[in-house]
Amino acid sequence: MTTRTDTVLRLLAERASCRDFTDEQLEDSLVDEVLSAAVRAPTAFNFQPYSFVVVRDPEVRAALSRIAGGQRHVVGAPVFVVLCADIGRIEELCELPGQQLVSGEHPDALLSSVIDTSLAGMCATLAAESLGLGTVMVGGIRNNPSATAELLGMPPGVFPVFGLCLGRPATGPAAPRPRLRTELVVHRDRYDARSGALPPRPAATGLISPAGEVTADDRVEWQAQIDKGRRSLGRLRAPAWRSPAADPVPAA
Repeated sequence: MTTRTDTVLRLLAERASCRDFTDEQLEDSLVDEVLSAAVRAPTAFNFQPYSFVVVRDPEVRAALSRIAGGQRHVVGAPVFVVLCADIGRIEELCELPGQQLVSGEHPDALLSSVIDTSLAGMCATLAAESLGLGTVMVGGIRNNPSATAELLGMPPGVFPVFGLCLGRPATGPAAPRPRLRTELVVHRDRYDARSGALPPRPAATGLISPAGEVTADDRVEWQAQIDKGRRSLGRLRAPAWRSPAADPVPAA
């Protein structure tokens, strides 16, 4: 009989991004333990179409920070893991050298690679936080995916999805940010557009937090994040990444 615990539920309820790290270096064995947990994530057909680039070099992290818009934690964390979708892995495993799997005939190869990379990244995050490490995911390395790929020597068919800062937290645990109430994102049997509609006023967004009452400041911060995301979408309308055929292909 399997014994059930609420460890993962508590980790998720208390999870918050860490952006301030100590100077303490992380042992290779500890980083390897985190990444060994990452590959236990679900993966379509067991392709595992991802690769992890562990960046410790301060100059390389500084360059990645600039690509990400000057996010200081990319430099502040002793380890920055770049999680890459690796379509070349699918080609290799299926003995399809030189095939352009993200062409119109195989768009799901791209989607599966990004999904599996993201799942692995979440498993890495939970594993790291269970070991007392702080983490924060950084999507800003996609501000210029070609520059990131060139900096890290990625071959065609490999492209950065996001980065993950790993380190010892310099301060106490941050409070988890509020999220939308479950009833706004869960549908029963069929999608019901009415049930998932957001309330009209930011002051009544239906936010909830495991830390307790959602304050007016929480709501203002939430709206500020939405506004920041909207500006980012406006800047990044058609980023390019390097396809297996080495020709830039617009992101889907």
